[in-house]
Amino acid sequence: MKAIAAFALLLCLTASGALAQEWPTLGHDAQRTGYSISSAPETDQIAWTFNGAGSFSSPTVVDDKVFIGSEDGYIRAINAINGKEVWNFKAGEDVASPTFADGRIYTGSRGMVYCLDAATGENLWSYPTDGAIYSAPAVIGNFVYVTSTDNYVYAINATSGQLLWGNNLGSKITFSPAVASDIVFVSTWNGRMYALHTSDGFEVWHFQVVEKGMLENYPIISSPSIAGGRVYVGSNDWHLYVLDAATGENLWEFKADSQIEFSPAVADDVVYFGSSDGYVYALDARGNIENRVLWRYPTGDRVQSSPAVTDNKVFITSQNGYLYALNALDGTLIWRHRIGKIGRSSPAVAYGKVFIGTDEGKLYCFGSWGSVLGGDIWKGVIYLFITALLVLALWGLIRLKPSATKKSKRTSKKIKKK
Repeated sequence: MKAIAAFALLLCLTASGALAQEWPTLGHDAQRTGYSISSAPETDQIAWTFNGAGSFSSPTVVDDKVFIGSEDGYIRAINAINGKEVWNFKAGEDVASPTFADGRIYTGSRGMVYCLDAATGENLWSYPTDGAIYSAPAVIGNFVYVTSTDNYVYAINATSGQLLWGNNLGSKITFSPAVASDIVFVSTWNGRMYALHTSDGFEVWHFQVVEKGMLENYPIISSPSIAGGRVYVGSNDWHLYVLDAATGENLWEFKADSQIEFSPAVADDVVYFGSSDGYVYALDARGNIENRVLWRYPTGDRVQSSPAVTDNKVFITSQNGYLYALNALDGTLIWRHRIGKIGRSSPAVAYGKVFIGTDEGKLYCFGSWGSVLGGDIWKGVIYLFITALLVLALWGLIRLKPSATKKSKRTSKKIKKK
């Protein structure tokens, strides 16, 4: 039994290690933390590029595939190793960033939510909406949460595609919902941050952004990030707000020099985000007033991208056409690479590579394959070979155990005869 338990533990560790290296949705997870434990490239070496058509969404990287939508109406599955197309599906105009869960891809376009088989691209179900979907769905259990410009938050059965509930929040929603602790968090264009029950969509609380001394509401078009019981969200009133996830209380806020339109990332008590003022910021997430700004890096143009944080690096794009790799500890430049017109795609980090789409229909994979052909592939083969040896060794122990027990009994009988 001990050998069987060890075998099961080994399989679990192998599976969890593989999953930890992947990027299943915008912001990496349902909380949109933007943080992964994957390794990341030290240089701007390009492994491969893929040429599509139209502006690309933010990529999702799972099961050795890159899933990405584009404004030409297609969602594509690209081989993460060689950049070759595996399948494509015509979904409609402006396909949003996809989300992977349980062997399926969930995405939206203008007026439709889709569920596709991740291996084949087969359309398993679709659900119509009255507005365009520009957000990446959040999938928790058998619930798919998606937002639309028709002012609705939808909860759809992940298996059947049936509507479970919908809540009209009175303003269009263009960014992705985040889910944590049975609450779905949604930001709207009328300057509100909502917390809704995941089971029925009923409101728990909402927070209203109002510029001091003015009646005008400023849109919140940033997706929220949830970490440590707090909600981090940027606003067009130039502020990053930090709210209590349970009550909606405004714990603290930080004012940049322009709008904050994309999701922040939170890792190791640091919140990272970009602003239209051209800077990438790193703040003490605990709200240390005296040393709140840990560093900021100037890109020289608007930063309209959500950061990806991993391996002590921050990956983010700027509208000047560059992808940046910054040191997460001090904000110094590690490398940058010009990839052309950026659009609104955010980077994903998986398998030690960085993936980013552009407004010109180009998908980049950054990272070295090693000094030999398929260097990192062979590393994977070696890891699998070692795992196989361990499995065989454990299996051998299981098979030998009964034989050893029989031998022990025979020896015992011989001693008794003497």
